[in-house]
Amino acid sequence: MRISIFMRLILGFVTIVLMLVFLGTYVTIKLNELNQLTGSIAMIDSQTISLAEKIMDELLSQIKFEKKYLVSKDEDFKRKFWEIRNSVLTRFRELKQLSDTSEKSDLVSRAAHAYEQYLALFEQETGFIRIRSDYPREVYKEEKDKAVKEINSFLRNLILRARIAKDSKIQLSEQMSARVAKVATVISVLAALMAFLISFFTTRSINNSIALLRKQTNEISKGKFEKIETTGFPPEIKKLADDFNIMCERLKELDKLKIDFISHVSHELLTPLTAIREASSMLLEDTYPDDQTKQKELLSITREECERLINSVNRILDLSRMEANMMPYFFRPTNLLEVIRKSIIKLAPIAQRRSINLELKPCEELPLVNIDEERIAQVMENLIGNALKFLSPTGGSITVECSFKAENEVVEVSVSDTGPGIPGESIKMIFEQFRRIEEGREAIRGTGLGLSIAKHIISAHGGKIWVQSRVGHGSTFFFTLPVAR
Repeated sequence: MRISIFMRLILGFVTIVLMLVFLGTYVTIKLNELNQLTGSIAMIDSQTISLAEKIMDELLSQIKFEKKYLVSKDEDFKRKFWEIRNSVLTRFRELKQLSDTSEKSDLVSRAAHAYEQYLALFEQETGFIRIRSDYPREVYKEEKDKAVKEINSFLRNLILRARIAKDSKIQLSEQMSARVAKVATVISVLAALMAFLISFFTTRSINNSIALLRKQTNEISKGKFEKIETTGFPPEIKKLADDFNIMCERLKELDKLKIDFISHVSHELLTPLTAIREASSMLLEDTYPDDQTKQKELLSITREECERLINSVNRILDLSRMEANMMPYFFRPTNLLEVIRKSIIKLAPIAQRRSINLELKPCEELPLVNIDEERIAQVMENLIGNALKFLSPTGGSITVECSFKAENEVVEVSVSDTGPGIPGESIKMIFEQFRRIEEGREAIRGTGLGLSIAKHIISAHGGKIWVQSRVGHGSTFFFTLPVAR
């Protein structure tokens, strides 16, 4: 099963849209991760490094004030020392909050603990100085230097860890950016390639099919009604090509109908014209100068053939008016049974001469129908006349029935005969114009317009006409007419 052009486009563009949606989602997620990394670098690592460096600077200033105080005993230096302490403790608390790993948190805690030891040692020294007692200065100096070294060591380790984390995150963000760019490039190229392939193959498929249709159209203009091979066509174009092939078949049939029409009409017109010409020539040549009977026969032949010629032309004109919806109809409520009886009475002498039993089966009282009485009589005469034509020269029967179909509010009429029947392949085209069914027997005279005209008349009355037949078992023609309201 070939996929239609519409489905190809839908599937292709849905795939492209899904790819773009995936790309957008992927880029959004990665950009969010990248923002988080950038935020982590700016808010955590950089601030950690900055705070640690500030603590080290402040600690250096604090050591200077400590030494100045120990030498000069000036209380201003001592006050400055303790002011710096408050700032350093605040920064340690901020560092503790910024620690995003246990390792960093441990380094901050140990540095803060060493700083508290340093402060405790200084406070003890200030106590000894206040009471002016001797104390082991060198021991305290060594302990303070040790605490300061530990603080600096822990803070340097913290700065190192923060810088390593910062560099790692920067490297990760660069890798992520490169990966996002690569994925975006690949998906964009694939989407563009898919769009190109969809357009290329769809356009080529349509162009090839249309080119073949155009070529075949040119062939039709030359009178060559050949079918198109639709294998490989997209479903939409295949449907068009199938309709095109149906059109070709119909044109071929119409071409044949044209030839048949010319043949039939030529025969219908030529025969009476020839008879009129010969009869008039004999009259002009005074072939039977003393025989009044022969002269009347020649005049009768001329009149009959003129009537036949007029009837043939009128049928063609009637069909033309019907097809152009220009045929006038004079509808009025009518008893259909009376119309049927008149048609049977009119054709009964022909049936009697050929020993054909023509009967109207008894039927219930029928409701009135809104019809053009003359046109419906024309339909009845055509159906009964066709049955008479196709029955054997002597024998057979024709039965006319009528009934009221209450469920559809129509009157149904049927004309059945015991003739040879109609082949199945001919039933579908029997109501077409210029069609004459002559299977296996001598051609019947006529233009082939009777049933086509009958179909137009019944359709104009809002009814339907159809036939049922089996070869060797006769035929039955049906038509329906809506009841008058």
